[in-house]
Amino acid sequence: MIYGHGDDGYRYAFSFKANFSSNVWHEGTPKELLSHLSEQLPSIANYPTPNADELVVKIAAHHQLKPGHVVVTNGATEAFYAIANLFSGQRGAIGIPTFSEYEDASVKNKISLRYYERAEVVHTEFDEALVFLCNPNNPDGASTPISEIEQLLRTYPETTFVIDEAYIDFTFQITSCVDLIFKYSNLIIVKSLTKLFSIPGLRLGYILCHEEIGEKLHQQKMPWSVNAMAIEAGKYIFDHYTQIHPDMKLLLEYSKTLQQQINAIAGCTVIPSETNYFLVKLETPDSAKLKEYLAHTHQLLIRDASNFRGLDAHYIRIASQGLQKNEVLVKALQAWSTN
Repeated sequence: MIYGHGDDGYRYAFSFKANFSSNVWHEGTPKELLSHLSEQLPSIANYPTPNADELVVKIAAHHQLKPGHVVVTNGATEAFYAIANLFSGQRGAIGIPTFSEYEDASVKNKISLRYYERAEVVHTEFDEALVFLCNPNNPDGASTPISEIEQLLRTYPETTFVIDEAYIDFTFQITSCVDLIFKYSNLIIVKSLTKLFSIPGLRLGYILCHEEIGEKLHQQKMPWSVNAMAIEAGKYIFDHYTQIHPDMKLLLEYSKTLQQQINAIAGCTVIPSETNYFLVKLETPDSAKLKEYLAHTHQLLIRDASNFRGLDAHYIRIASQGLQKNEVLVKALQAWSTN
């Protein structure tokens, strides 16, 4: 689904006042990181290390793992395609509604798919070789605690569980599964740096897994898939992680307030979320019309969530921004509801 994701402002011939369609940190790239990258521009004259080895070391140290547990990728999406390639021709399961690239990567690699209800993952039985689980989930923010994920890993040792933690830093509801890496060889964790540090244009993610899986991924992964500037960004992030980490407490407070305000608007029902993003169920199936109305009348961009498997034209997704922008969205939705 190359053109079906959020942040599709490129489709419009005008600028937006606010972008609520993307789950990326709303205040933009840290100034310190931008300054560092500007100083690193001459590095593009040389090839990067084939497997981003110097960044691998820093990521491993950050998570208290061994370098063999880490595979750096060109965004989390490359990770999903690389993992699916390892299970080519086998059976897989995906919890829906969720991020579409799990399905696309599986289909490309001829994986036969079964879909289960994301919210019912703990009560679902698995006999597939591969299971994808977004945690917290995109688009609804649903989450599964580490204790329940460990239960799945222990109950189904022949099934490899891919836990997508791209948004793990955007919630206080759950913690990462990293501590389970040493205990379970059937666990693969995918992480993204693009959302938290607002660098989606650089494409930077990584895989944490058992060393044997990591070796297999390196064997089939394309060399130089991560460019020099992305590597430099990653190195700076892990050298200054605490200093440049966003204030998530404040953002989640904004999200709670925004959810309450939208839920009070006639025709809108918010699906409660403990993340900065959430689904809104519309009384009428007008997600596409509402998106165009907000875009052309108010220059506000939202996510039409109708193309998530398991959802329909009753759903939109909103990612909270700052207070002022959130207020603009609320007023625009109130105007739409009274039309």
